[in-house]
Amino acid sequence: MATLYESFNDSFNQLPMKIYKHDLSGKYIWAPLHWHRSIEILITFEGRLGLNVGSDNFDFTEDDWLIVNSSELHSSRYIHLSDHFKGISLLISHPFVEYWLGKELFFFNPHIPEVTAKLKAIAKQVYDYDENSPYYSLVLMNHACDLLLLLGENCVRQNISYQIPFYKEQAKATEFLEYIEMNYQEKLTLNEIAKQFKYSPGYFSRFFKEIVGVNYYSYLNFVRVNHATEQLLENHATLTDCALNNGFPNTKSFITMFKKQYGCTPGKFLNSQ
Repeated sequence: MATLYESFNDSFNQLPMKIYKHDLSGKYIWAPLHWHRSIEILITFEGRLGLNVGSDNFDFTEDDWLIVNSSELHSSRYIHLSDHFKGISLLISHPFVEYWLGKELFFFNPHIPEVTAKLKAIAKQVYDYDENSPYYSLVLMNHACDLLLLLGENCVRQNISYQIPFYKEQAKATEFLEYIEMNYQEKLTLNEIAKQFKYSPGYFSRFFKEIVGVNYYSYLNFVRVNHATEQLLENHATLTDCALNNGFPNTKSFITMFKKQYGCTPGKFLNSQ
């Protein structure tokens, strides 16, 4: 598993924005569950991918863009192995955002065509600009300011105070999720993991939901389904093997959770690949 907390996304060496350009196909359209202090804007140019942000799962097409708020858990994946995805992730420094726009802000996509057009125009210019140009850093700074103005004027949810977890809580979340990643194949009941971290089951359940954003069993099943799906695609294993090798008590529970995450049965999913 890749590092859950991307600490390198918190400061960008004099620039308030970091760029990730995507041009991916098939199984390479994948990013494990992670979080960072920066605010991320993800824009598509071509294709699609599946996204999980907090407790929400949805398909992301070339007409879409979204904002991942600071410290929100998120991941991405291909929908079908034949998929292609071209897009860009713009990570804006959280201190930079707080300094110019204010604290405890919750950002969202307002689905205003004019805003989308402006955002995509900025993203395309950033994507196409020559990184070896001597003015690259200045151009990036200019676009960061344009983005910030666009966000401030159009993408702040009013009357909502967004509380970011303390660093110590985020560190604890990392411990929880890395332990789950190492032990998801085991039974791993709420009682067992609460005991592992020396909490009562009730307290652990509330604390997990508070700092991770989804309840414990929802997250555990999310991890199990991802690993089972990987085994299903790469090894053409049976549904029974996929279920039992990845922590599910039986095939029925695996199929139920698979349908909840992907919207179809494993068999239908495989036939569409």
